[in-house]
Amino acid sequence: MKSWTATSWGTARESLTLNTSTPAPSLPHNSTSLLVRITHVSLNPADLVLLKSLPPWLPFRRAPVPGMDFAGEVVAVGDAVPAETGLKAGDEVCGAMGLWEVAKGCGTLAEFVAVESSLVVKVPGNWGGRDAVGVMGIAGQTAVAMARSVMAGGGMQGKRVLVNGATGGVGSVLVQICRGLGAEVVAVCSGANAGLVKGLGAGEVIDYQAHDPLEEYLAEVLGDRPLDAILDCVGRQPLYAHSPRYLKPDGKFINIVGGWSQGVIPFVRNKLRPCFLGGTPRSYELFLLSASGKTAREAAAWVEQGIIKQAVIDSELPMEQVVEACEKLATGRAKGKIVVKVEK
Repeated sequence: MKSWTATSWGTARESLTLNTSTPAPSLPHNSTSLLVRITHVSLNPADLVLLKSLPPWLPFRRAPVPGMDFAGEVVAVGDAVPAETGLKAGDEVCGAMGLWEVAKGCGTLAEFVAVESSLVVKVPGNWGGRDAVGVMGIAGQTAVAMARSVMAGGGMQGKRVLVNGATGGVGSVLVQICRGLGAEVVAVCSGANAGLVKGLGAGEVIDYQAHDPLEEYLAEVLGDRPLDAILDCVGRQPLYAHSPRYLKPDGKFINIVGGWSQGVIPFVRNKLRPCFLGGTPRSYELFLLSASGKTAREAAAWVEQGIIKQAVIDSELPMEQVVEACEKLATGRAKGKIVVKVEK
């Protein structure tokens, strides 16, 4: 089969090679996996991190294929796949590979992949693979998990939630979920994207480019109507450090961007440091999500219910332009998801 493989480590341009003779996966006896013909892959920042942090010469990585998210068609079903899944050849499915499988190099930037049946969900309703991979992959699953954390012990109805990075792959889904479940959404993005974010359900849009420093402006406009939660999809430390000025004392600050330390430094600084040593007196969570079929199915259910109405797709590039797609992702300026079309 055709696949992209990492031949060194570094940026996508430094490390990736398009291989036209990669051995296709097969399903062994007593397998609970599916063999899926990939149609679409959406890229995630974690894909770039793995290329830079895991050299291909590690013993458990042999001609490693990157990629986490996928949509495609089931072409074979393992003989031990539980009958209650209802999965069969010909089904259109989507989801994301587990982190260990991707670390081993069994990723999705290929024409075929063997994936555990527990990690997939059928493509909902009238959605196609391109849109499904943008919402049921890692970004959409992360948005679902963040929303569930906000809802813990009190639901979403009537809450005031700020989404920082509202036009990204996670943020664009979060805005829809929070609004669809009854929250008032304050979105932070560039002014050029205000129309897009309002269309997703944001009631108030703050242009971070026009209000610098952002935290001073938030304190000014939100100080007398503090937030129940801040969902940071950018990784802006000052947003948390100044949060007592606009986040309720029992409010939640949830961050998904760990930075160069992969979350160690922000976790120690924000989660473990007590207030008397300079810590911020607000709850802090750092999300490092692994793929979950259960979470993918929650996202699909919210699609079926009309809570998630659309996938925001920045661009769709052919299989041959994966390096260019990765470089665009690395700029941090994509609106929604960058999708690779695998099949011609």
